[in-house]
Amino acid sequence: MDPLVSVIIPSYKAAPYIRQTVQSVLEQTYGNTEVIVMNDGSPDNLGEIVQQMQQEDSRIQYHYKPNSGVSDTRNKGIALAKGQYVAFLDADDVWKPENLEKKIRALQQTGKKWVFSDLDHIDGNGHPMHVEKNNFRPYNILDNLLLWEGDVVPGPCSNIVVSRDLLGDDVRFDTRISSPADRDICLQLAAREEPYYIDEKLWLYRLHGQSMTSLNYKVVDEMVYLYRKADERKWFSSRKVRRKALSNINLIMAGICLSFPSQRKRMPLFLMKACWYSPVNVWQKKILPIFKRSNTQNT
Repeated sequence: MDPLVSVIIPSYKAAPYIRQTVQSVLEQTYGNTEVIVMNDGSPDNLGEIVQQMQQEDSRIQYHYKPNSGVSDTRNKGIALAKGQYVAFLDADDVWKPENLEKKIRALQQTGKKWVFSDLDHIDGNGHPMHVEKNNFRPYNILDNLLLWEGDVVPGPCSNIVVSRDLLGDDVRFDTRISSPADRDICLQLAAREEPYYIDEKLWLYRLHGQSMTSLNYKVVDEMVYLYRKADERKWFSSRKVRRKALSNINLIMAGICLSFPSQRKRMPLFLMKACWYSPVNVWQKKILPIFKRSNTQNT
């Protein structure tokens, strides 16, 4: 028999999507799964929907807990998981039928400990969306995640499948962060081993107004914390990578501050830090493009 895969679905205010999400796991061509739906204190009728599905398919486990955030909810799901492999699926995303089959076979054939793939996008109503890849880099994962210069592990949590022995007791979602939590868990995994990438669109990433990816000013402090942790854990492969990564992240945080009036006073400090870490990086990314646009307009 194929090894058991534990699929952890943290759920909050996802009643409109949860049936399609869970059904996409039940319809996988890979059959040996347990589906752990974690209700993070959702105020809607999500629980009723899942419990009804649970009566129809014994693979579904339903657990209610008081609201504590997505990171803590995923960790509690990990504690319940019995599978040799663990997969995460956000409650509004959808897997294509062959997603698990192809990822588990890739792990078995390559000896790798975690895997991810390409994806398609859908909107809140399930309609296809075209989203351009931004400087896609599915290699040197640790460096590229830290550099934050493009897509590395796209839509990470619904994408990755992890061998349980790589997901040791010291690898967990950090409850002090929410928006960058997906990137953080990938950093933790990448610090241990490079993953395997499947160049196929094996799942559907839903983009809508309540997505976790929605811009939030709190992400500034969370990213400051994340990069301090990266320093403490010595995740940077070289001084050069560290300086460029810290320059990049300070540029990103300056841009986020600009979007929120209450945070704009912090923007100059982040710009100064970006220049201090790598003036060449700031010149190439921000100043030189302005000169190029100006020259183009004047010709």
